[in-house]
Amino acid sequence: MNRGSILIVDDEPSILDMCSRTLKREGYRVWSTGKGRMAISRAHQEQFDLLLTDVHMPGMSGLEVAQALRQIDPEVVCVTMTGFGTMDLAVEALKLGIDEFIVKPFTPDELVLTVSRAFEKKWLRRENARLKALIPLFELSKSFMATVDVQDLLQHVVQIARQETLADRASLLQSRGGSIGSDLYGWVSLPATSLSEAQQTLEAHIAGQVEKCRQPLVWPPAEAADDLAPANGADSFSGTLLASPLLVKERLVGVLVVSKENRSHPFTPSDSDLLSVLSGQAAIALENARLFAEIQKAYRELQALDHLKTEFINIAAHELRTPLAILIGYIGILADEVDENLRGWVAILDKSAMRLRSVVDDLFSLQALERGEACLRVGSFSLKEAVESAVADLQPLAEDKNHCIRVDIAPSLTWVRTDRNKFDTVLLNLLSNAIKFTPPRGEIRIEAQRTLDGFEVAVIDNGIGIPEEQQEIIFSRFYQIEESLTREHGGMGLGLSIAKGMVELCSGAISVQSEVDKGSRFTFALPQDWDTAFPPEDSQSF
Repeated sequence: MNRGSILIVDDEPSILDMCSRTLKREGYRVWSTGKGRMAISRAHQEQFDLLLTDVHMPGMSGLEVAQALRQIDPEVVCVTMTGFGTMDLAVEALKLGIDEFIVKPFTPDELVLTVSRAFEKKWLRRENARLKALIPLFELSKSFMATVDVQDLLQHVVQIARQETLADRASLLQSRGGSIGSDLYGWVSLPATSLSEAQQTLEAHIAGQVEKCRQPLVWPPAEAADDLAPANGADSFSGTLLASPLLVKERLVGVLVVSKENRSHPFTPSDSDLLSVLSGQAAIALENARLFAEIQKAYRELQALDHLKTEFINIAAHELRTPLAILIGYIGILADEVDENLRGWVAILDKSAMRLRSVVDDLFSLQALERGEACLRVGSFSLKEAVESAVADLQPLAEDKNHCIRVDIAPSLTWVRTDRNKFDTVLLNLLSNAIKFTPPRGEIRIEAQRTLDGFEVAVIDNGIGIPEEQQEIIFSRFYQIEESLTREHGGMGLGLSIAKGMVELCSGAISVQSEVDKGSRFTFALPQDWDTAFPPEDSQSF
């Protein structure tokens, strides 16, 4: 198991060999040399996690080697070996960022312990840097989620990327249809000055490579890679780039690129971690902004359609009322004038006209509810008489289907106090629905009882029932359970919507319990002050 890579520099062959053997045995990957300049040359070709170097060497000291390696890779851990433990040397080493000392002579166990401590410092330093980067990003995520304007969000992301990685420039390249390159359309950069042709070509090229691998990339790479080789003169750019993909469920929405003009100050692994986290947050925020824009557009379209529907209802109701009144009037005249042979036909006309009047009344009721024009006229009335009257009105429909209607009213319920017209409308709509959606020879029950703050009435049938997923929306306007093109039961789907509106206007509530093929129970509860419920001759209307 490779525990890390170590570069050892010491001009004493015996020390070099002992250190190399000991650390290889511990699982480290080791490369050793006796010359400082050769070590620096090797560090340009290969990345090392730790430098273990003697301090006093001919030609180039260990501290100079450490300083040179830190310029190549600021994250490298440095451990020095010395037999001269002076205060001046310690101060100079601290200034150069040396992590650990080991004094010669030392044992293999002491060497392993020193190297382990140095690696622990490296991991802790990197973890601290990661946490330090994540803390502001956590706070920034709140502002990301609150931003719904795409352009503002893009500017915010590139500003944070540039600021947190100490980059000279940051760019965000959006994709269309999950593709970068020729289909590139959202290129936001900070500072806003134009990119050089070389850098623009390079950024687009690296973004294309990120699109393919879906992983962060660094340019120039640590090792030569043909697929990262820039084209069209982009190799004239002397800086360094770090690019990270913006992914939403494996779908590419963009690439975030940061760059530094001076290659001697490369991006660190901590910068890569930070950019990855930032890219993830930015991708989610961009997707949320896109979805929000789509929802807003759909909502505006829905509002426009709803307005058109409302206008149609208003116009239709008003345009139908006058000719319908004339039609009903002449039907009444015909009923008195025609002979017995034609009265059956007139009865059919009258029934159809009443059905049309019911539809128009529903439209006006809905219009009044939507405009807030419906008013309450509260009074006391006999609940038993009101229920029996509704049953009598719909008895012909029930007899056509051989339904049995039973009424069960609690003995304590005599007079109730609410709006009688609203109550009748609700009960008639619920009872009509029960008759309509119950197969022939079915049973319908009307039950009424007192509650703590009023009374409730339930209409129960053993009809076709309502699927559970549709029980929340059956009170919507124009909604019917069956498909509109295969409706068998007629109606416009307004009855339950009107019933709900009437009940809520009376400060009540309506609910449904239903099971497919077993029936439904619609219950509406209305409040009242029992002390004010008295016979109608003593009541007042308002």
